[in-house]
Amino acid sequence: MELFRYATSVYGQKVLLGASWSLFWWFVGAAAAFIVLDIIGRAVLSAPHAPADAASDGGRVTRHLLVDRLYHWTMAASVLTLLFTAFAPILGWKFEWLTVHWCAGVVLAVLVLIHIVRASFWQDFWAMMVVPADLRLALQALRRGGVTERPGKYPLLQKLYHWAIAAIVLAMVVTGLLMLLKIDTPLWRRNPYWFADSTWGVIYAVHDLCAMATLALVAAHIYMAVRPDKFWITRSMFSGWITRRDYLAHHDPARWAASEGEDRGRA
Repeated sequence: MELFRYATSVYGQKVLLGASWSLFWWFVGAAAAFIVLDIIGRAVLSAPHAPADAASDGGRVTRHLLVDRLYHWTMAASVLTLLFTAFAPILGWKFEWLTVHWCAGVVLAVLVLIHIVRASFWQDFWAMMVVPADLRLALQALRRGGVTERPGKYPLLQKLYHWAIAAIVLAMVVTGLLMLLKIDTPLWRRNPYWFADSTWGVIYAVHDLCAMATLALVAAHIYMAVRPDKFWITRSMFSGWITRRDYLAHHDPARWAASEGEDRGRA
């Protein structure tokens, strides 16, 4: 199995074209293996239960503001469009995909920029940082002894996923924007001579690998979102709120002092 695709130039030199598309099935297999192992693991192992709270009935706690939900679903639409237009032609479905692909890529780039600015100045940027308390809670869960303490707004696995997908999508966006130099659009004329062929090959390879990794991570994300025990989180991405019972059962108020009440479209 080759990891990369090559071609021979007019000068007889071996030129890198990008990552091998045979890797696509390895990433698909990795996502499938994760899902199967998670299903088996949850069936075999008994998960620790969060502490119950007698005062947890009734009430709603805001988890996602409207602007963040709009960002999430717009980003989801752009990523799914990018993945479909990228891999459907490779799998044999031929159609005019290039314009849709680069337009979705520009939308994703703008969304990523907006998210970076918003997370840096208007949100709690440090809430996604991995701290020693996260590692301590993870060790407690692995030992499976007694009741596991509740995390803040984001548990360790959610933080690790966030940073993994952030790094991969950022690399995909940067390489994708560079690749726009090689196509004509209504906004600019192509100029493929910005980089040497060897440099273009590296850009293509990074973009290809990030796209395949994104496919695997998105598949895992969708699976986790539809898991019955996680659907209370997914519901909040539509409604903006979680019940007070879920808030107290899954989160430590000392680590995440959430606001009460339903979000009614506030930004």
